[in-house]
Amino acid sequence: MNRKALIVDDEIYAVMGIRSGLNWDDLQISDVYEAYNMREAMKVFEHTHIDILICDIEMPKGTGIELLEWVNEHSPATETIFLTAHADFGFVQRAVQLDSFDYMLKPIEFSLLQATVAKALQSIEQEQALHQLREQYKPYYELWLKNKSVLTDTFWNQLFAKKIGCKQENPANFIADHHLPLTPQSRIVPIVISVESWERDLNSGDEEIMEYALRKAASEVLLEGNKGEVIQTKQGVNVVLFFLEQEEQLDYTDLTEKSATYIASCKQYFSCSISCYIGEASSLCDIRETYIKLLDMEYNNLQKSNKVYWQQDYQVTPMTLKLPEFSAWTILIEQGKRGEMEKEIHRSLMELREDPRHGAHALQAFYHGFLQMIHYILHKNGLSAHELLQNHQDMLNGKLPRSLEQLQAWALQLISVVSDCLHQNDSVIQRVQCFIADHLSEMITREQLADFVHLNPAYLSRLFKKEVGDSITDYILLERMKLARELIRNSSIPISDIAKSLGYSNFSYFSKMFKKVYHHTPQHYRKQAAPLCE
Repeated sequence: MNRKALIVDDEIYAVMGIRSGLNWDDLQISDVYEAYNMREAMKVFEHTHIDILICDIEMPKGTGIELLEWVNEHSPATETIFLTAHADFGFVQRAVQLDSFDYMLKPIEFSLLQATVAKALQSIEQEQALHQLREQYKPYYELWLKNKSVLTDTFWNQLFAKKIGCKQENPANFIADHHLPLTPQSRIVPIVISVESWERDLNSGDEEIMEYALRKAASEVLLEGNKGEVIQTKQGVNVVLFFLEQEEQLDYTDLTEKSATYIASCKQYFSCSISCYIGEASSLCDIRETYIKLLDMEYNNLQKSNKVYWQQDYQVTPMTLKLPEFSAWTILIEQGKRGEMEKEIHRSLMELREDPRHGAHALQAFYHGFLQMIHYILHKNGLSAHELLQNHQDMLNGKLPRSLEQLQAWALQLISVVSDCLHQNDSVIQRVQCFIADHLSEMITREQLADFVHLNPAYLSRLFKKEVGDSITDYILLERMKLARELIRNSSIPISDIAKSLGYSNFSYFSKMFKKVYHHTPQHYRKQAAPLCE
């Protein structure tokens, strides 16, 4: 897209220098206009749309500040870069209040101005893309919001949450009772869409809209020409469900290609990295188990993204019995839900007790699976098993319990020790919060936080939102602004230095974020706070 720029300066040689000093073709700016005072600039705006305004501040017949006030009212999408020969803080303060993009001192380095214009154009493109997405999906999103309470309590949510169950001996009645577009012979292929990262900073509302856009795109790209549904579970997991009739065969090559196309499209149009986890074709009564296996695949994938994964290629240790869902148990332990964890242990061992086919091999499989889970939790939280259990060496000496009663006593004792240690110290979320607090002056990404606590980024994002109530992006912004507010109110440090200390090299952007949180510019907030401090 070709852009348009306007240079405004009362010195003709300054305008000529900027016009000849920048490579406008590299910037994809096709038209460069000139004006030598505020009135001439306004006439240009009245006849054409201007994307970039490069403007001197101190001019006769109206200052650059006065021009920007007019531009904000008549062309709010224009980004303004101010030039001045004097570092007058009063001008800087007013320029920031009016949301200019940047402020540069003369004499101008053309390479620096070129880079600044490029950043301003990038900002325009990102804002336009986000605005277009908002407008495109706004009608659907508003409709979805109206029905959100209904949609999040659908049949599939209840089935995946085990609130309802399908009995193998009579699926026809189950299908009829729930008015499903299926037959007893139908098979279902699930795809879990894992959002690994967003390349843009999104607040919670924008992220919900974007995830809705992802689901709509999945319906168009993945389900093209096939029966099925795209849902979001109450835990925030996006799932595509293919419905196959009895004789219908799944084209694995075609689905892999569609998934790869979908992943590439999401990266290009929605600026996000995702992976697709594709399950095996399952009956209605078995689909929940397949869904849980896909979550386990996502949960254990800590490195790769933008990939297509098939359940059939997922290597697991073969077991002769159905083990507990240790990944779910891990969450219970880390969240401090010790009572629920003890109930789960009791329930699982009761199932072993009631099935006479299970012998000593069942105890051994449970024991090693449980112990591996404990080691994983301790390692993830930076704890040493031998240091933690130095007074309970019998728990780790490899001696297997000989009965279900001994196994249950051993498991409950181990849970007691580990839970006490985890929750008298920092939890995973608290560790993430401490990391954020220690690195507020640096760029912090979701992937960086996930690496710090050894979790999958998508899983950490859902866990953080559930525990804290804010997305990771919103939380980082709020913490930075809280610290900025305290420094502005209780110190005499220049606001520009406060912005730099919190990682904001662009003073205008810092002011915009502060105003977004506290509804006042930093300067206005300091002025209001001054009498309180006297």
